Amino acid sequence: MTLKISLPSIFSSKSKSARGCAVIVDMDQDSAVVSALCAQAIRSGLVTYRVIHDPDVPKATGTILPLEINTPSIYAIRLDICSVDAVQSMFADLANAGLVPEWVVHAPARSTAFTTLAMLPIELESLWRVHGLSAFVIGQTALKAMLNHRSKQPQRPATIIFVGATDAIHSQPNFSGFGAVKAGVRALAQSMAREFDPQGVHIAHILLEEGDMSGETAERFAQAVATTCWQLHTQAKEAWTQELELRPSSAAW
Repeated sequence: MTLKISLPSIFSSKSKSARGCAVIVDMDQDSAVVSALCAQAIRSGLVTYRVIHDPDVPKATGTILPLEINTPSIYAIRLDICSVDAVQSMFADLANAGLVPEWVVHAPARSTAFTTLAMLPIELESLWRVHGLSAFVIGQTALKAMLNHRSKQPQRPATIIFVGATDAIHSQPNFSGFGAVKAGVRALAQSMAREFDPQGVHIAHILLEEGDMSGETAERFAQAVATTCWQLHTQAKEAWTQELELRPSSAAW
């Protein structure tokens, strides 16, 4: 049984024109960056879906529930982001509800440390599934939806952003597995960018270094990251950024 999502009735497929939506993919609900991304999407007028990875929901029925942030425009979906069936079903249900993905951001959380000698192959495989496989599944499915709508409305915006980590190019001690997987996601994003740029889909990769922050400092950094991601989405097509490196600036604090 594939995943079926109960979408709010106000987004009925009977509506005359498709409405843009944002799909923000996350590992949990504690990420300041993902929360800022969702807030940015809402402020920009997009119906927003925060997709939270839940390996225990591979194909079961799921329901979109409003997050408690005093807005009717954001909904949470729990599903296995590594499951092709679950992800494809989600995008199909959004299409049936008259929603077009315009801004898709893949932003799973940072991994925990594993020393190279102690790391088990199954742990590396798990990292690859959550960060690498899910990036491909989300990216491929979003591309199909975006290209389908752009064939009818060539001016409709379409952006996919992979929020990676600086480990993709400067892997740290005890993060060899994470660095290897993130390097793969970077290569995936760069290849997709060159393949689909001519078709009007902006694909970008962000090398993110969050540093050791908490409280207001972390929230301000997260907001800055979200603002930059939105700027990528609204860039003039004559000069698209395909990769950025974002680090906390000590001058800002």
